[in-house]
Amino acid sequence: MGNAALLRCLGSPGSLLATVVLLSMVLDSAWLLTQEQQDLPTVKPNASLNVKFDPQTTKLTWDCRENASSGECVLIHKEKGPIKKKVKDSECQCTFQDYSLHGGVTLTVEVHVNQRRLSEMLVYTNPGREGTAAQNFSCVIYDADFMNCSWAKGRAAPDDVQYFLYIRSKKRIERECPRYLKDSGTHVGCHLQDLSGLTSYNYFLVNGTSQETGIQFFDSVLLLKEIEQYNPPDNITVQCNESHCLIRWEKPRTRQPWPNREFQYQLDIQRRRDTSSGRSQLIVVFGDSGNRYNFPKPGSKAKHTVKIRTADARKAHWGAWSQPVEFGSEETGSSLVHIYVLVVLGTLVCGLTLGCLFKRFLKSHRLFPPVPQIKDKLNDNHQVDHEERRNLLL
Repeated sequence: MGNAALLRCLGSPGSLLATVVLLSMVLDSAWLLTQEQQDLPTVKPNASLNVKFDPQTTKLTWDCRENASSGECVLIHKEKGPIKKKVKDSECQCTFQDYSLHGGVTLTVEVHVNQRRLSEMLVYTNPGREGTAAQNFSCVIYDADFMNCSWAKGRAAPDDVQYFLYIRSKKRIERECPRYLKDSGTHVGCHLQDLSGLTSYNYFLVNGTSQETGIQFFDSVLLLKEIEQYNPPDNITVQCNESHCLIRWEKPRTRQPWPNREFQYQLDIQRRRDTSSGRSQLIVVFGDSGNRYNFPKPGSKAKHTVKIRTADARKAHWGAWSQPVEFGSEETGSSLVHIYVLVVLGTLVCGLTLGCLFKRFLKSHRLFPPVPQIKDKLNDNHQVDHEERRNLLL
């Protein structure tokens, strides 16, 4: 009874044969999948590469393995993200360029040994008590030859903390600050008078020491071009004609000789008598314009002043203003006053001159009186007789 029911469920003998074939195909696929999984590379649970990281050299090393092929190193930075480097055959190290490490980084190594993948992760943290590192760190280059760096004491730093600054160029040449600036005995800044040896970008490290606790470090990578504060431009000149005034200048001296297109300038043009009223014109001119600006000559012919400051073309970090340069004419009212003054002075001079001449004439007349003439008696008697005869006739 049971066998008959089973046959009725399976159907005809043809249906039974189809079911058998289908079951055999499913079993073969499962067996092949099992074999493929057994052939995949596996990582031994006890495999270790013994990964080590040196923050001074930013070098990542691990134990070499026989028959090791190419791999990859990855530095995961909190700000920069993952930074990858390829590892060649038989190499057991990789070196990263300088990055700030005070916030901690995660490093991973992946290599292939006998077609098996080995990987290991290392978390690097900033040693020392939290909050003891230097803070508010900044540097500025000025006058093309000098640099000042400053920082503040960490909020949780002990009283006996002492900080030290080290600068490393991209050529891996390191030097300590030659002259520290102090606040109550604690180093809070550094002054450098010799910038030779510094490269386009440099690694700055401020670490510290204390008898009470470990001090965390602070580090930063700075591009010198971005921290340089430019001087005002040189040789500012103004030439005016009937329609406009041409303002010209020369690019300032910088730590490295940059082309004109790397600069931008801001011009502050004011009327000389309105410097306190805030009626200034701030005009931005880029260096690729030829370091010149045409300023329309004012109709009132008022005298103006111009001063200029400099910044990087990509970052408006302005330097100091130049000394003001005057150009243009005085106002009309001032010109009339000058004319009146000149007329009055001319009149006074003419009057004084005539007075002096008249005075000299009087003096000369007193010194040389007129010479008396000899009396002519014959002519006088003849004139008297003639007058008497005329009277008698009348």
